[in-house]
Amino acid sequence: MSQLPSMGHDSNYPGGSGRVRCQIKAVITLFALLPATFALSFTLTGVVTRYARMRGMLDLPGDRHSHFEPTPRGGGAGLVVALILASVPWAQVWIVLPFWLFCALPGFVVLSLMGWWDDRKPLSVRLRFLIQVLVSLYLILCFQPNGASLSLVPAIGAVLFLLWMTNLFNFMDGSNGMAGSQGVFAGLTLAWLFNRADDYPAVVLSLILASVCLGFLPWNLGRAKVFMGDVASGSLGFAIASLLIYGVFSSEVSLAAAWLVMLVFLCDSTLTLAARVLRGEQWYNPHKQHLYQQLIVRGWSHARVLAVYQLINLGLVIPAIAVAVSRPAIATTVATSTTLALVFAWLAVRRNIGVRV
Repeated sequence: MSQLPSMGHDSNYPGGSGRVRCQIKAVITLFALLPATFALSFTLTGVVTRYARMRGMLDLPGDRHSHFEPTPRGGGAGLVVALILASVPWAQVWIVLPFWLFCALPGFVVLSLMGWWDDRKPLSVRLRFLIQVLVSLYLILCFQPNGASLSLVPAIGAVLFLLWMTNLFNFMDGSNGMAGSQGVFAGLTLAWLFNRADDYPAVVLSLILASVCLGFLPWNLGRAKVFMGDVASGSLGFAIASLLIYGVFSSEVSLAAAWLVMLVFLCDSTLTLAARVLRGEQWYNPHKQHLYQQLIVRGWSHARVLAVYQLINLGLVIPAIAVAVSRPAIATTVATSTTLALVFAWLAVRRNIGVRV
C-alpha cells in the first residue's frame, strides 16, 4: 500500500487562501449535495421496501424480536447506495480524501453486499466474521496517517475497534429508529469535530453520512414500514468506526472525544455481551437482552426508548465531548467518568426493572 498518497490532514490542506476555498466549497456542497442526498436516501429506501415486500424479505415476530407484525427488512440498502453515490462524485470535486476512497469505501461496499445476501439467505457466523476481519485488516494496512503505517499495537486496537463497531451496530439495530438516529447523531458530531480541525472534506463526508441516515428514518420511525437489515447496520458501524480511526490517527480528534461519540451504543452492547459471556451463553446468537430491548419487553414504546437514548446523547455525551475538546488536559478524566456514569446507570436500570445482570 506504500504507493497510496499520504492520508493525513496536512497533506491535503494548504493554508491561507486554500483554506478559504475549502470553506467556500463546503458551503456550496452543504446547500446543494445534502438535500439531494437526503432525497435520494428516502426515495431508494422506498424502492427497496417495495422490493423486499414483493420478494418476501420479511422479519417475522418472535421471541427474539421486538415487533409484532411481519415487516420488510433490508431497507438500509437505500441509504447505502445513497452514501456511495453521494461520496464518490463529491471526492472528485474536492481535494480527494484518500482514506475514504481507497481504504474505507471498499470495506463498506463488501460489508453491505454481504449484509444484503444475509438479509435474503442467512450466512454462517464464521463466514461473516471472516469477511469482517479481512476488510478491517485491509483498512488498517491501507491507512497511512501522515505518510506512515500504523505500528503494531495501535493497528491491532484499531482492527478490534472496527470489528466491534461493525457488530455492535448490528446488535443495536433492534428498535425502530435506534440505529438510524444514532447514525445521524454520529455524523453530525463527527462533522463538528472535523470542522474544529479544518478538515472540510471530512466534515462534508460526515454530513453526508448523517443525511443518508436521516433519509432512512421516515420509513423506520414510529410504526416501522421497513427495517434497516444487515445490509446497512454492519456497514454503517464500520463507516463510523473508520471515520473515528481516521480522526484519531490523523490527530484531528482526540481519543477521548472519539470514544465518547458512540458511548451510548458501546455501553449497552458491550455490557450486554459481557453479561451473556459470564452466564455461559452463546453470545453470538440472536437475542433481546440489550437494555433497550428489555425496556420494550416491559411495555416501553419504541419512541420512548429512542427518546431516552438520544436525550442521553444530547444531555450527557455532547457536553462531555465539548469539555474534552476544550480542555484537553482533563479529556481522559471526562471520558472515563462519563463512561462510568453510564455503566452504573445501565446496572441500576436493569436491577430496577428486574433483569439479572
